[in-house]
Amino acid sequence: MRFHSKQEHEELLKNVVEEHRIVKRIKDLQEARAAGCRTSSEADTYIGQKRRREAEEDARRVKESVEAGPSGKILLRVKSEFNSSPRGNTRGPSSLDAAGKNTAITSFLDEWDLTGFPGVDLLSESEKRLCQEMKILPSHYLNMIKVMSMEIMKGNITKRSDAYGLFKVDTSKVDRIYDMLQKKGLANV
Repeated sequence: MRFHSKQEHEELLKNVVEEHRIVKRIKDLQEARAAGCRTSSEADTYIGQKRRREAEEDARRVKESVEAGPSGKILLRVKSEFNSSPRGNTRGPSSLDAAGKNTAITSFLDEWDLTGFPGVDLLSESEKRLCQEMKILPSHYLNMIKVMSMEIMKGNITKRSDAYGLFKVDTSKVDRIYDMLQKKGLANV
């Protein structure tokens, strides 16, 4: 069902993008004014310097976070536990393969290396494999195990569907963790 023609839709998208650019420019100019710039040229100079500083800071952070992996591949690790991902963090232009897929993204999606993440040393091989298959961090897995175990001991979880409301993740992941608890003998069979 279409409410407007293709041309009207393209016009709408163009206007939305233009609005976004204008709002960003207004915010930049307001920030420059708060920093003491009085003319447009001073504001442009200030904004250019700010962007250059941010780019240098990003480059410095990337240099600090690059480390060699066990197979000699370069792994990117961000210092913050909340921002880190086994998939790695890529910014900037990426390459497309012949099918038009982003090769940088697909290669990170295929690899799920848990080495170096908090809690990985506490997991058995089967638990590591489960985390890799479900694509969750060891710390998240351990937290889910802890919460589910506590709720089972309290009697709040008697079947796997009782645990669905405890986490904001796909129910299949909760099912697989519940199965792991059953294998360990902590959950009712």
